[in-house]
Amino acid sequence: MTAASKQTADREPTELEALLPFHAAGTLNLRDARRVDEALASDPDLARQYAAIQDEYAETILLNESLGAPSSRAMQKLFAAIDAEPVRKSASFNPLMRVVGFFSSLSPRTLAYAGVAGAVLVLLQAGVIGTVLV
Repeated sequence: MTAASKQTADREPTELEALLPFHAAGTLNLRDARRVDEALASDPDLARQYAAIQDEYAETILLNESLGAPSSRAMQKLFAAIDAEPVRKSASFNPLMRVVGFFSSLSPRTLAYAGVAGAVLVLLQAGVIGTVLV
């Protein structure tokens, strides 16, 4: 490892250096892609880093493609496991039961606090309406 590569490994990458892998993959938006292209044209060190990233990206794609597709036996095994899953009951959408379930899950103290808060809000609303009408 050379002194220059040790120096680059020890420091945090700049914003443009962090964008290089995304630029190699073609996933940057147009504005960022232009910024990276301009920086690559003006900075030879950055261009070398980008070339290394492109090589690594290409090797990764080749490796993944060489792995091949799963066997048909794996697909059959997956579908058999899916078929073996127990059938779920289809939950009918009943909003009233959901509200009842929510309130029944609350503790009595929480319900009491919510009731007091609701009463205070109703009194405040009545006071505001009363002052507006008078």
